[in-house]
Amino acid sequence: MNDLFVIYGLEILLMVLLVSVWGAAGLAANGLKYAAFRPEAAVRWKRAARRGIKTGLALVVLWCAVMAAGWVRLGWLFVMDRVAVMMPLMMLPALAVARLALPSLARGGAMTALSPVLVASSVHAMLLGTVLAAWLLLFDIPSIPEFGEAAASLAVLAAGAALLYLHHRRRMSVIRIRRPGFRVMLLRQTALLFTAVLLLAAWHWRSLEASRFPDAMSMIHPETFDFGNGPARAGHSGHQARARHPAAHAPSHPDGADGGRAVSVTELTGPQTGEPDRRFVLIAQKQTISLPSGHAVEAWTFNGQVPGPSLVVREGDLVEVELINRDIEKGVTVHWHGVDVPNAEDGVPGVTQDAVMPGQSHIYRFVVNETGTHWYHSHQLSSIQVAKGLFGAFIILPSGESAGEREPGGDPAAAEPGRDPDDAAGSTPAPEPGAGPATGPEAGRPAAKDGLAAIDMPVFVHDWETEDGPVTVLHLPETGRNPAIPPGADVRLRLINSASLTKVFTLNGTAFKVAAIDGWDIHRPEDVEGRRLIIGGGGRYDVTFAMPAHPVTLAVHGEGPVASDHVVFGKDGRGEPDTRIGGDVLDPLAYGAPAPSPFDEIARFDREFLMVLDQIYFGHYNGRAGTLWAINGEVFPHTPTFVVEEGDLVKVKIVNRSLLYHPMHLHGHHVFVLSRNGRKPEGSPLWLDTVLVEPGETWEVAFRADNPGIWMDHCHVLEHAAWGMSMHLVYPGIVTPFTVGDASGNHPE
Repeated sequence: MNDLFVIYGLEILLMVLLVSVWGAAGLAANGLKYAAFRPEAAVRWKRAARRGIKTGLALVVLWCAVMAAGWVRLGWLFVMDRVAVMMPLMMLPALAVARLALPSLARGGAMTALSPVLVASSVHAMLLGTVLAAWLLLFDIPSIPEFGEAAASLAVLAAGAALLYLHHRRRMSVIRIRRPGFRVMLLRQTALLFTAVLLLAAWHWRSLEASRFPDAMSMIHPETFDFGNGPARAGHSGHQARARHPAAHAPSHPDGADGGRAVSVTELTGPQTGEPDRRFVLIAQKQTISLPSGHAVEAWTFNGQVPGPSLVVREGDLVEVELINRDIEKGVTVHWHGVDVPNAEDGVPGVTQDAVMPGQSHIYRFVVNETGTHWYHSHQLSSIQVAKGLFGAFIILPSGESAGEREPGGDPAAAEPGRDPDDAAGSTPAPEPGAGPATGPEAGRPAAKDGLAAIDMPVFVHDWETEDGPVTVLHLPETGRNPAIPPGADVRLRLINSASLTKVFTLNGTAFKVAAIDGWDIHRPEDVEGRRLIIGGGGRYDVTFAMPAHPVTLAVHGEGPVASDHVVFGKDGRGEPDTRIGGDVLDPLAYGAPAPSPFDEIARFDREFLMVLDQIYFGHYNGRAGTLWAINGEVFPHTPTFVVEEGDLVKVKIVNRSLLYHPMHLHGHHVFVLSRNGRKPEGSPLWLDTVLVEPGETWEVAFRADNPGIWMDHCHVLEHAAWGMSMHLVYPGIVTPFTVGDASGNHPE
């Protein structure tokens, strides 16, 4: 079992026990004040208080031991807030309890007139410290503790302890004058409980209202700027994460960082003149589709199909895509996931454009300078729109290959220059099965041999909400569920996870290679068999194999050994499925052959950033209450904004302290993997655009800041992005005229 689950699970259990035990000890300690009037109960109260305190102190020690184990097993970054902020909240009052309460409660220990006050106030202070620590753990976790946060928590504890002491002294003086009745005591306790409930309800309502986004909001917030702690550049010194910086350095400032003119994202476009090499039309519209499971669902589609049409281009092509929104009420955009387009073409509403509303259109133009398997999807309310079907494959072939040849299923939406957009859907005939790209330089690319055409097809895995609950589906081109593939043919399956949840793939019946990950070739991939492939939301694996004479089964698994869906490849499109999940997980950091790294051992990074991924078990976000997903203890729009300058060599350390996977996707850049959990890659150099960080993992990645703009960096579990796990990377001097909120209709996730 993952160490993080054990340590954090024990922490939550211990916190519940601590609150319960100290609450019970507090009740017993409170009873000691009335010992003069109830001598028969004084012995029981004393015994109960003594046992409760000893149990509580033992639990505090155990909690500290668990944190120490977390420090050893996981590292300082996983427990730094616990040690720096939460531990003093419990250790200081624990010392007071041990010093002030236990001696008076010991067997044979003498009780003075002040003893009940000292016992009750110290135990209640311990309860207060524990409640404060539990509150931070559940509602306001300080991922990267600052002195001010620790001091504020201790100040609350100190003020509370002082008030408790004064309260108990006053109560003792009152008790000496008149004997309180049972009904009065019951009413007092009831009133306190009722007041606590009212305060909690008031906090909940006030927090809900305070969390609502304004109708118009900039995506850039200078108060969140983080310049990194690397060496000084361009007049900036290194800074620690979450430091505050003057607005003069902000991209939203009218002047550039060097005092020159600010550049709008609208100027950071692709070529605006010249005849495009490839032109496409994408029409966003609602359509009822039938899933292989037999369920009919209302989908939001591009060109009436899910997935949308596969857009196939060639490296170096000037691509033009016209997006037309027919009937998606909240608007739609297109983001080119994994393609490092100019900033204006990125398709993020409120940052690079306004959402395209019904009846409107928008044109994207850019030159593709990379190869590989990528995909496109809407970035407007993406947790909803991608789930409803607004996505498709974007395949970039090497320059030596033809983009006009296609895999089975063809490209029914590939619009020829000058074609009427209303005729875009379904008007281009599909080639015959088996037609596909010819040879090319990409590692592991299928090539025609022995008179057999290579097979090259994108395969999406997607989760659909149906009337019977969630259904996971493997989507292939329009060749049917079980394509016929002749034995001996070379096959390339481009696996794309358009679902938010992490998926496990198996390919049974043949040895295979993983030729590319996130569109980047693996150096010298070797044959493997029976290995499981784990692909996070937004991630892609290219799998190649030679078709054997017997059937091959591609299966996708969720939780558990039972396949969620499968496809059988055979010479006649038939065969018994083999959906076994056995076999080890293929580790991408240990696969392929080593090669020279673009960043040598002595690389001097200009900027170094820390990104701590956390969950806030209960919080408020834009008028909603639930689990929040935080970066450095904050949710958007308070998450950090990493500031880089063009040409910077940047390193980012990503730490996942939550209990779920987070595929972190940086727009406009690819990152190079330096290490995972302190270990460097042992196989092929690995470039990613979506880094799948498992619970308890620490990744170090690097990239060159070579694409000026304002770029999102968010979790591709899109529900997590919709609940706060989103931030930005910005270049100084870049501004945006677009806003987010109901006033503009822009809702990026």
